[in-house]
Amino acid sequence: MSDIQQYLLDYDRNKRDASAVAQQSATRLQNGDLKLLALVEELGEYFNGEDGATRSKTMSYLAEVLSLVPQRALSLQQRNLLCDFILSRFEDVEGLGSCAKGLIALEERGKWDNERVRAIMETLLYHTHPLRQYKQQSERYPVLRLIDTLMAKYRDALRTLHDTTPDFMPRFISYFDGEKDPRNLMVVFSILRVPMTEWTIGADAQELFDAVFNYFPITFRPPPDDPYGITAQHLKDRLRDCIVSTPDFAPYAYPALLDKLDSTSMNTKRDVLQTITSSVSEYGPRTVGLYSITLWDALKFEVLNVQEEDLAQEALMGLAAIARTLSQGTSGPLNAYLRPITKECNEHLEDAPTKQSQASARILRTIAGVSPEVTNLIMAGVLPNLFLLFQTADTMAKKRGLLEVLVQLVRADIEVYGDWRSVGLAKEHAPPNALAQFRDQAVEVMVNGLSTAPVKEVSFRLVCLDGLLELSKARQLLSDDDVGKIIQLFHAIVTDEESYGKDEIKEAAMNGLGEIAHQKPQVVVDRAFPAFMAQLPDADVNSSKGYVPVLEAFAKLASEEKIFDTVILRLKNKFSSAVKQNASSAYIVALLSAMLYALNQGASKLEQNHESLLYHQDIVLPLLARTSSVDASHPEAFDDEATLDLVGRICNIIVRSQPLDQQNKVSAELYTLFRETSQAELPPFSTSTSPEYNRTMIVSTHLLASFRKETTLPCEVQLLISSLANYSQQPLLPPQVWSASLRQISLVMNKFIATPALKTCLDPLLKAPIDIFDPLRLDPPRIRIIFACLKGILLRSSPILSTLYPQLLSFLSHPQYGLAVAHGFATLLQPDDLLTKQNHCQISGLHKQKSFALLVPNITQSFRDTSLETKPNYLIALSGILKWTPFDIVVEEVGQLVPLLLQSLDLKGEGLVKEAAIGTLTSILQERPKQVEEHAGSLISRLLNTSSSIPSGKVILSSDVRKEIPANSMRVRATALRCLTLVPEQLRQEIVLPYRGQVVKKLTAALDDRKREVRGQAVKCRAKWLAVDEDGDED
Repeated sequence: MSDIQQYLLDYDRNKRDASAVAQQSATRLQNGDLKLLALVEELGEYFNGEDGATRSKTMSYLAEVLSLVPQRALSLQQRNLLCDFILSRFEDVEGLGSCAKGLIALEERGKWDNERVRAIMETLLYHTHPLRQYKQQSERYPVLRLIDTLMAKYRDALRTLHDTTPDFMPRFISYFDGEKDPRNLMVVFSILRVPMTEWTIGADAQELFDAVFNYFPITFRPPPDDPYGITAQHLKDRLRDCIVSTPDFAPYAYPALLDKLDSTSMNTKRDVLQTITSSVSEYGPRTVGLYSITLWDALKFEVLNVQEEDLAQEALMGLAAIARTLSQGTSGPLNAYLRPITKECNEHLEDAPTKQSQASARILRTIAGVSPEVTNLIMAGVLPNLFLLFQTADTMAKKRGLLEVLVQLVRADIEVYGDWRSVGLAKEHAPPNALAQFRDQAVEVMVNGLSTAPVKEVSFRLVCLDGLLELSKARQLLSDDDVGKIIQLFHAIVTDEESYGKDEIKEAAMNGLGEIAHQKPQVVVDRAFPAFMAQLPDADVNSSKGYVPVLEAFAKLASEEKIFDTVILRLKNKFSSAVKQNASSAYIVALLSAMLYALNQGASKLEQNHESLLYHQDIVLPLLARTSSVDASHPEAFDDEATLDLVGRICNIIVRSQPLDQQNKVSAELYTLFRETSQAELPPFSTSTSPEYNRTMIVSTHLLASFRKETTLPCEVQLLISSLANYSQQPLLPPQVWSASLRQISLVMNKFIATPALKTCLDPLLKAPIDIFDPLRLDPPRIRIIFACLKGILLRSSPILSTLYPQLLSFLSHPQYGLAVAHGFATLLQPDDLLTKQNHCQISGLHKQKSFALLVPNITQSFRDTSLETKPNYLIALSGILKWTPFDIVVEEVGQLVPLLLQSLDLKGEGLVKEAAIGTLTSILQERPKQVEEHAGSLISRLLNTSSSIPSGKVILSSDVRKEIPANSMRVRATALRCLTLVPEQLRQEIVLPYRGQVVKKLTAALDDRKREVRGQAVKCRAKWLAVDEDGDED
């Protein structure tokens, strides 16, 4: 059986086998086992047969063989003979697509000359015009690909054909009429765009435009699982490229587009606006100038009468694009375009504040931000009228509306001319800024408004403040003296003005000072700093709290890198003075808080600054000395745990950026804090120290957190761990101190033990005399030590976890302390602000996944096997883990977790557990709702029960809960209602419909809840449930 016979046999049965036959023929042709002449002669009888399907398949065979033949297997003469042969087959209505594929294959194996290209194009237009007569998309698509290839590679030949053949263009355009297939249209638009952009189309412009605009707007919706991935947006973009390709289309495009702008379809209007914006950028200033007024009259309607916000934005972009294009040409068309705009906007400003005046402000702001020429024309045309209207305005509302326009124009000016730190669109060689002519008026109006307006006129004063801020930022607009006056005014508001309402003015003035500091740091230092310092006393003798807003504003200035050092220096000096003057504890704490805030603002600068050693000497060492002192230099405020926490955090930020040798020096004094006392007599090595010494453990904890893992500790790791374990078990330690000692255990476990030595270093805890996992000696202090150790170890994903976790899980069934252990699980994955990468901790990216995999499957299994009395412990432990686990980790175990989470909602007196369980159920509803469907009834009834302040129904009592059951907290009730609101959204209607009546009825209690948040959530929930099958519900 010959190859062609085998191919014809396999074609309808298995295309892959047919292609293998074609590959075999191509290989024989390459090797010389098959002559090209013999191949063509063999195909003759099939080409000349009466069966059209056979002729088509035969052509397909030839095309496929040609596509599989290597590049140089065919000579030029052979390719030309084959090309002529295939062109002769175009007379046959069968096999058109295969003919085109064959020609494409030949072109890929050798470039054609111009005459050959002309012959192919003429043949196509003569024999296959119009292409729509071929009903199969698979027939038309290869032809379009062939023409697209000719357009891409033989542009000159086809342009010459167009220039020398009078009727070529009409035939070429009409050739594609009626094409509807999206895949084909993508190619058609690409083909037609070549003559649009590169050929002289002359009288054919309208016909060519109509050929593509007939498809506007695109309403195509791709079928599901479309293998080609063509979307409506792809077609829209390709069509838009055609419409905007040449200014010759403008006389036809703009009337047609503006006519469709009146459509009631928002999608159509959106496409029109986007096309207009693209066209004015492509057609050039000469063409756009002819239509600019017409376009303004049409586009302004979309802004002045907003239907959809995104349509208004598109219209604004179009108006700006017109101005941008015209500003690239002569001044005449630009002036003609802007004149009616400024005239109409000025008319609307007379009625401010109205929607039209606000829309006018948006128009002016958008257009003015285009170029310096446009900015200056807008300023000159609007600002004189605006100031005149302001002077004659008789209401505060109108003045505010006018100033809002002014602020918008100043922002546009900054966009074009830049601010003090960056050059705007105009670059360096820009024309003079027209805003400079109105500078004094603008400043005077806003300063007077901010200074003299009544305090209750918050919105008006905010606009004035915003305007002054923008004016101070405008590049080379105000002098340093002018900026200084604005700074002083903002400072006076922050420090001297009485509080009113939400203190929005004070907040805006604080933020304004920060922004000015970013633009003009030295002016802020010169003008604001002395004023701030003057209002911060050395000692608050009259117990006034007036320093609080001053400190708050001053510390915020540290966010500006160039004045960070100055802010810290001034705060440090003021703190030293306050301590010497015996200032109150409240004032000292406020100064420390401000210093901490400022250091946090500039933490990145500290890490990059090699001079941060000065902060160590000037801040850390004096603070540690005052912490550990027992003489008169020891401030009374330092006897408070909260103050020492502030001191520790300040030292932490500074020390963690220090080099290793400097950290080693601090580490040597980690517990002595530069006292003369021996380390062995101090905590944690001694358990018989005074409360003053115990409190210093808080500072030591923050210092330990700041060390790099290579830092040398003040003693052996094993000694330190055992000392901390013994110390933290003291019964009379203040909570902050034992918390600090436990966090030290976590830090040591995480940072200062190499992986091979981890088991050895744990031995003092795991073996006698401490034997931390001995169930007979279990008590709350030892439980806390266990979780502190595990918290440090789990972050580094140590293999030893697989040994420690099973021992911990066994304690959940402990008759006395199982509940305490269960609650400890919530701390395992809980974020800790000391155990962070900034503090050089070892944090594995997969630590949550590992702990989840080691704990959760074991908990779910143990829950089934344990006794009824201890089941709540496993539910509490599970919720504690899930609370801090991302859902993408939980998702694989969802099926097993849902029943346990639902039972967690029956626990009483466990508000945090319920909240965590509901949070996970909410994530499951959002991401994997099908996993909940079989539990829908149980979920709904439990959520209803949890949403009530008085629970009812079946309950699971914790082993030690035998007294009156407390009500569900407000947070739990609101969270349950939020989850219940999701149920009808995420589950199928036939599942939730039977519960609608029950839910609506039981929500009555939540609607009458004493807490507003719960009532509000209940209203949303009830509305969602009432909407379930609203039309079909007979009730």
